[in-house]
Amino acid sequence: MKYIVFFCSIFFITIHCNAQTLTSNKDKIEAAAKRLTPSLETFNNCLATANLDDCISVLIKSAGNEYEKYLIAGALFSIDPSKSFPLHQEAYNTNPANLEFAMEYAIELHRKGNYNEAIALYENALASVSIPENYYRINLWLAECYINIGANDTCISNWKKCNFTRHHTSIDFAIYSVHVDTTLIRGRDNLRKEIKNGNHMLFYDLIYNDVNWKFDWWNTRKHEFFLAEDLLLLQNTVSKSSTIYKTIHAYIELKKLPQSTDSKSAIESILKNNKLILSSAPLPAHGGMTSDLLRICFTTQILNENEFYTTRGEELLKIAAKNNDVEFLNIYAHLQAAVTGKVDESIDKLGWTQYKDERFAMSYFIGKAEKNKLNDPELAQALIDFPNSAEIYWIKTNCAVTEKKDIKPTLIELIKLEFKTLGSDRNGFCSSLNNYINYLETLK
Repeated sequence: MKYIVFFCSIFFITIHCNAQTLTSNKDKIEAAAKRLTPSLETFNNCLATANLDDCISVLIKSAGNEYEKYLIAGALFSIDPSKSFPLHQEAYNTNPANLEFAMEYAIELHRKGNYNEAIALYENALASVSIPENYYRINLWLAECYINIGANDTCISNWKKCNFTRHHTSIDFAIYSVHVDTTLIRGRDNLRKEIKNGNHMLFYDLIYNDVNWKFDWWNTRKHEFFLAEDLLLLQNTVSKSSTIYKTIHAYIELKKLPQSTDSKSAIESILKNNKLILSSAPLPAHGGMTSDLLRICFTTQILNENEFYTTRGEELLKIAAKNNDVEFLNIYAHLQAAVTGKVDESIDKLGWTQYKDERFAMSYFIGKAEKNKLNDPELAQALIDFPNSAEIYWIKTNCAVTEKKDIKPTLIELIKLEFKTLGSDRNGFCSSLNNYINYLETLK
């Protein structure tokens, strides 16, 4: 199935507006979308095969009026903020009384951290809709903006209007809609460029990302459209007898099979035919692929975690160091925890300090448990190394609670980061954020 960007607006709404302020122009937007359909379809195809900047440039040139600029900006919002922002701004400046234009521009300002400007537009939009309580997403976005300008009480009141109990799933996606990961398509484009310049080892990253495409914070699955094009590039670039080609195709075949003992013989056959993993055969030269394949082997009982850790654990550490691939270290840490019951402090510290991986820093502090202190120099360093980590701030906040120190400043920083990532919640949901805001309310 093709990957379709199309004109999916972040906040496309059907409302009855108050004529005194903003008005909706849904009909004009739909007409513009119809006119743009060929250009957007061409853009979708271009994304998979051509230079990203060229694709974007051609698409932008197809915009003939403010409604088309608005729609193209929506298509680029999750791909290139540097291009979506000015288009949303131009549409708004052309017609600031248009509700859709105002909302999308507000979200752009919000994402850039221009909170006061975003607040003005959000508040005006709320005043324009006939049933404000139905537009709780605006209250959600206002809550984040207000906490960032120090208006904590106003943040709390807007959060309450979101009705967390009723709308928690929609809140999750509304938070993501502002803080969507814009690095994915650009990252793929950069990999393809480097591969075409001769760095064929990057095929491992390219195909792994296609097979495990992050459609949002919660859903990872195969990106069929990109994968087909990137496999074609692989086929036209390297020999079918090469290790890269054979390993990648073995990986794809293995990922298709059910991860159950019923598939055991088929999995073993593919691994043996491609001389991978089994009987001390080489591991794939990519930590992510190796992790996936080992998980399959352990699940289907082809390999035993204890035995693999004992016989090949040191090999994982050497490959991690040689290739500067933290995923090999992560495999070692997983096996060590499964076999011994914990990860050695030295491994967590290595993953944190040498590989700059937040997962290992968190594991390190969880391992320290009650030894963590609010003024711990190591915790201070972690906050420098991972300034956007809600999880690290969660550790600091817990230290403040345990030590009976003033929790409010740290809790506010935690809330700010949680709004951007939902990172401290085990499932990546807004439940923890709700708890933090409720706690903040008790500290008045």
